[in-house]
Amino acid sequence: MTLAIVGTGTDVGKTVVAATLLARYGAEIPLAYWKPVATGSRDGRDTATVEALAGDRAAILPESCLFVEPLSPHLAARLEGRRIEPAALLADFDRHRAMGRTLVIETAGGLLVPLVDGEGDRGGEDQGEGETHGHDRGGWPFRLPPPGSAVPAVTGTAGTAPAGAPSGGTAAACYLQADLLVDMARRAPLACLVVARSGLGTINHTLLTLEALRMRGLALAGVVLDGPPNRENRLAIQRFGGVDAIFELPYLAPLDREEVAAATRHFDPQGHLAPLLRLRRHPTGSGSRAGDGSEGRIETGRGGRSRRTLPRPTT
Repeated sequence: MTLAIVGTGTDVGKTVVAATLLARYGAEIPLAYWKPVATGSRDGRDTATVEALAGDRAAILPESCLFVEPLSPHLAARLEGRRIEPAALLADFDRHRAMGRTLVIETAGGLLVPLVDGEGDRGGEDQGEGETHGHDRGGWPFRLPPPGSAVPAVTGTAGTAPAGAPSGGTAAACYLQADLLVDMARRAPLACLVVARSGLGTINHTLLTLEALRMRGLALAGVVLDGPPNRENRLAIQRFGGVDAIFELPYLAPLDREEVAAATRHFDPQGHLAPLLRLRRHPTGSGSRAGDGSEGRIETGRGGRSRRTLPRPTT
């Protein structure tokens, strides 16, 4: 199983949640932490923070792409004259899964952060002729699911992907962080743990993130509200978002190993996440397709909402 920690935006507490999760379960479940793409290394690395806070409880893997400036990945890469290659990230994903540990992946910023900006990477030149899949080149590059599809075929705005390539489209196509998660979910069971601030504005940000996850058929493990407890926000997200599992993590001060260890006594007290982290399945390989049963099935949740349920843990 892979657990992806997804934020409603930047600086919402994903790194602290990741460290707390590792400290909570790392002693009983073999875990590995990985942040595939990270920016802002001049101000410190989230990987180093997690290692300092919980490195004795899990394997800490290096970033596949690390950039200096604290910017969106596509822009940070462009400023360094580099390009994020989705195929390389997916190859690292397959290699890390082969370790025999459950992967805990921390994403960079929010769900729709661009990793590859086709026009920007090419200096704004015309992307050429090609199928636009109903999108004007000047319009939104976001992926929408085709009718009747559980997990959408992620295609680029400048044409379809060649056989064997990641589903982000051609070399010039845009590729969002959500596209990377969809491609990972096609290869192995994956669920998303959404991290949001607990204060004002979080209802809207969290519901938008949940909607974007569900439109792509990505499984939801739960929501973590980071900050002072806010009962009304928690109940609103639970009701309007159709979320069964909501965890709360107060601000940790000082942020050190001892404080994180103390926080584990109150984080996920019912052990809701444990079965997901323990889930073991034979690797499906890069050729597996969404909807073949390896990621679970779509059911109707409260209020008639569609949601994806995970496979039962194997024993």
